Amino acid sequence: MNMPAVATAPPARRLHGAIAAEAPVSSSMRRLELELEEAVAFQPGQFCMLNLAGEAGLVFGRPFSLLAAAGRRLSLLYKVVGRGTARLRDAGVGAPVTCLAPLGRPFPAPGSRPHLLLAGGVGLPPLLAWAERWGRSCDLCCAGGRDGEDLPWGLLGPSWRVSVDRPGALPAGRRAFDGNVVELARSLLPASAPEHVVLACGPLPLLRAAAALAAERGWDCLVSVEERMGCGYGVCRGCVVPRAGDDGYATACKDGPVFEARGLDWTRFGEGDGT
Repeated sequence: MNMPAVATAPPARRLHGAIAAEAPVSSSMRRLELELEEAVAFQPGQFCMLNLAGEAGLVFGRPFSLLAAAGRRLSLLYKVVGRGTARLRDAGVGAPVTCLAPLGRPFPAPGSRPHLLLAGGVGLPPLLAWAERWGRSCDLCCAGGRDGEDLPWGLLGPSWRVSVDRPGALPAGRRAFDGNVVELARSLLPASAPEHVVLACGPLPLLRAAAALAAERGWDCLVSVEERMGCGYGVCRGCVVPRAGDDGYATACKDGPVFEARGLDWTRFGEGDGT
């Protein structure tokens, strides 16, 4: 099977700008809008390194997946997970930022085969961007969350199928599968389903399960890995992931974040980080 060709990505640029809007979109996720000095084009799956201007202690910034771009406006989704993202939440409209974008290897545009999209948590932005740009009626888009309040329903159109780990209240007219997102996909695509290309982004257990599903059915699978990144260039090697076959490592920021699932060693993935 031939994997779809990866789209050519524009070169990264370091741009100055300011926070244009910031608001919650679910109980855990927030949307950040940046107004930059120049327009930024990106491919789904790419990311940026973002810094509040003058922020001490971070030379390169923090990595954030790119959700959308319109002219000079760049949109991100994120979760508050520490002091840095808390400062970003509290900075307020007008706070100056520096942004290096776009970075990383993106997801490819679709070929003739239907695609299965599997997103979990803050793994949503790359696949939301992919579906917005290239999604077709033959593709199956699935998103998973802890519960109904964890999901950004305003961004998930009616074509998105949803799973929740814990049952609870849902928006009017919406339904959710009780279980994880890969179990949802299995329930919708029996073993007799036509060949799909799997695109997955989210926590490591989701990526492992997506890779296992694809391997079981002989389907191609691309995963976007979530690793801590120090530089965004592949220089510091703080975000290495294990390659299959040669016991070597690839950098998530430069060689990825999108990888062919069969090219990663899932038995060594997560060693030493508690996963």
